[in-house]
Amino acid sequence: MKRVLISILARVKGNVNANGTVGALTEIKKFFTTDGETRVYVSGRCVKYCIKERLSEKGFELSPLGKPRRVVISEGNPLLYIDDDLFGFMMADVPGEAARRRFAPIKTDGIVALKHCEITRDFGGRFDPTGVQDPSPFEIEVADFIGQNNWILTENIGKFEDKEITDGIRGNSPVKLEEKEENGKKYYCLPYEPSDNSKLAYGRKNRLKAFLEVLLKERYTFPRSATYLHQPHYYYATILPTERLLPLFAYIDYEIKNGKIMLNLDKIEDLGNLLMDGEEITIIDFECGLGEEVNSRIENYSKKVKKLENEIKNPGSEERRKKLKEEREELEKRFEVLKSIKIINSYKIENIINKITNYLVGA
Repeated sequence: MKRVLISILARVKGNVNANGTVGALTEIKKFFTTDGETRVYVSGRCVKYCIKERLSEKGFELSPLGKPRRVVISEGNPLLYIDDDLFGFMMADVPGEAARRRFAPIKTDGIVALKHCEITRDFGGRFDPTGVQDPSPFEIEVADFIGQNNWILTENIGKFEDKEITDGIRGNSPVKLEEKEENGKKYYCLPYEPSDNSKLAYGRKNRLKAFLEVLLKERYTFPRSATYLHQPHYYYATILPTERLLPLFAYIDYEIKNGKIMLNLDKIEDLGNLLMDGEEITIIDFECGLGEEVNSRIENYSKKVKKLENEIKNPGSEERRKKLKEEREELEKRFEVLKSIKIINSYKIENIINKITNYLVGA
């Protein structure tokens, strides 16, 4: 299965996704690691909600929610509604309809702090303008953190298994569906790009491209704005198209150099050793400083390799010659990994969006 793995380093300030209230205190979402660190996060549900709102602004219809029993559910119609298609659904037992579900072709774990995060409290009060009532004090937990926002995109956007859509949904499709059979399973696919301009919202290309434009280019606004009204501040987006499920997310970290947030290139080099032919890492550099760092490392590795080659000619002993060769091979691997990485600036994001779209849903 074709996949695109995306990991975004983003800065978040304030309390954009509260966990709830305890008395007069609005808590922030957080968890504690086994090392005793506090990690703040924005839930995946919150991030998807924000993106859905932006997709709605772009003209896509969202699935209405209903409560046939005790659980609120969507319509479960991925042909009509972009959110049922991209983010999946779970239909509880509805009278007269068999339970069915769609595994989301686009998944995220939200924005999770990569390091320990200090939490402070913002004190405020609600005052009666007439002065009759006493003020009501309250506190809000706030934080400033750099988090990792991971995404897995698959080729199943606009592509549905027979069990995911009913005969009634297929019969009322706004566009003609293409039938396919893969690995013994029957699939129904939306058109890549409908010829009727009034039905572009039902095209696989348009749906994926709209999502990527919101995620990488236009951004989204968090729902809570009492302390900060802003979008997530992006530093880097690491993108890896692959037909395997590689551990990209475990190799994403950052360090601070000369007061700037820099992607940890040592880990990216380690990841590069896992890649096969045809797999390529692309990094969107929103800070426009990573390219210089990469070129500096390439030049440094090149100098070290030349120095080792001279030492290998006169090693002094066979054991030392062997160690020098191993060190040279390691440096050459890292050198090749860095040379293979594509680093682009934010003004070329449209090119990356088109590349991802063609890779996942193109002919």
